[in-house]
Amino acid sequence: MKKVEVSYLRIIAMMMVVVYHCLYQFSTGYEMCVNTFLHIDGYQHLNKFLNSIDMPMFVFVSGYLFSYLKTKCQKYSDGKEFLLKKVKRLLIPFLLWAVVLDLLIFGGVNPTHFLYPACHLWFLLMLMWCFVVIFITRFLWEKQSLMLNVCFCLAFSALYFVLGKIGCLSSFLCLDSFLVYFPIFYLGVIWARFSIPEKWAQLSKPLLWGVLALFVALVALFTYDGFRFHSDLLARIMGVCLTLTLFQLLFVPSDTKTNGMSPILSSLDASGMGIYILHQIVIILLLNQSMVASFVNEHVVMGPILLFCVVFFGCWGVVALINKTKLKFIFG
Repeated sequence: MKKVEVSYLRIIAMMMVVVYHCLYQFSTGYEMCVNTFLHIDGYQHLNKFLNSIDMPMFVFVSGYLFSYLKTKCQKYSDGKEFLLKKVKRLLIPFLLWAVVLDLLIFGGVNPTHFLYPACHLWFLLMLMWCFVVIFITRFLWEKQSLMLNVCFCLAFSALYFVLGKIGCLSSFLCLDSFLVYFPIFYLGVIWARFSIPEKWAQLSKPLLWGVLALFVALVALFTYDGFRFHSDLLARIMGVCLTLTLFQLLFVPSDTKTNGMSPILSSLDASGMGIYILHQIVIILLLNQSMVASFVNEHVVMGPILLFCVVFFGCWGVVALINKTKLKFIFG
């Protein structure tokens, strides 16, 4: 069953990720780029803002959709079938594109990139961990109360900081990223398991829009380096709150008749994973061209806009075409 609010949030998050990577050379910078780019503080702030929202949004809706399909639609009863599906959806594309990324960007396959993923491919491995752990613990969270599940979620959040304090965090197989994002994934599971959106369906739209604007402002404030109480942690928490508010604004009860999504948005949603996988590879390849790098440096506003348009629409077109063939498995 298609949940339009999930699709909308996936599209929004995916577009934010592409914008983030189109501006990355002006902030942190790509180590694998052979060209040098200007450092622009405004873009660095914008990227921190985007990054506080896009990944939490992706992870939350992934957890929500899994929980909704399992608890409301009685799917995923066969553990072996479920895990095999996630291997095909996440692990195989990760391994395949890790090789492609190494060959195109680094000039040769580096085996360590299978253990310590390069660039954006970490997300696939991290999400795989989330699905495996939440499925293994399904007999725990499915049978417990809302309050106990919230406590479990907070305990997982605390685990990251405890392990960090004692020096036990490791980026091996993206375990550190898993510990960061699993509580957000778990929150999505809780949101569907206990039908929170249905219970909040009567909240007025003007109120939700006001709350959304507040969280946007707070994320912008906490990601601003000049703010006295600047905090990446608080920014991410506000980003999660923003996601919950936007989800509620877009939420459509299951018994409500709708016209569904337009064909364009449906195509964009179906191509989302492929666009995510392809876009950063294409961006780096383009920025390694001296002519492109010079143009982007000389036109710091129009350059990133054109880069986004070329990358986004180009990747969308390629993925949409491949998804119609037997090769669609390469994008999961």
